[in-house]
Amino acid sequence: MARVLAVCVSSSRQEPKKPVVQARFIEGKGIEGDSHFGISSRQVSLLRYEDIKLAEKEAGFSFPPGSLAENLVVEGLPDQISLGSRLKIGRDVVLLVIEKGKRPDEPHTYDYRGWCLLPKVGYFLEVVGGGIVKPGDEVVLEAHC
Repeated sequence: MARVLAVCVSSSRQEPKKPVVQARFIEGKGIEGDSHFGISSRQVSLLRYEDIKLAEKEAGFSFPPGSLAENLVVEGLPDQISLGSRLKIGRDVVLLVIEKGKRPDEPHTYDYRGWCLLPKVGYFLEVVGGGIVKPGDEVVLEAHC
């Protein structure tokens, strides 16, 4: 079973995101109170916990939740998630996977101690069903056919 380990937001795009006890996901807008709310189709960023752990081993230090500019840390998702797949979180929230990583020509403006994972292994999602997400919520992957 996949589950949410952390939900993180920031008020400014140039600062690390901070873990919160819960967040409201708004359809077509993103996460209420987050710096990306309502300004992009990349409404939510996600890192797999397993990718963070691999990077920590290589870096020799840990990455606190949100330090890599991710909104969600999820444990138990497969290595590859197809574009067009949906993630159902808790009872109501549905996220559509729209992009993996970033385009090679696109700069990434934030790093933590020289590390950034979103451009390589991160996922960007669009909120297609809103609601509340909190750590511990179950995540169900509905694969795109």
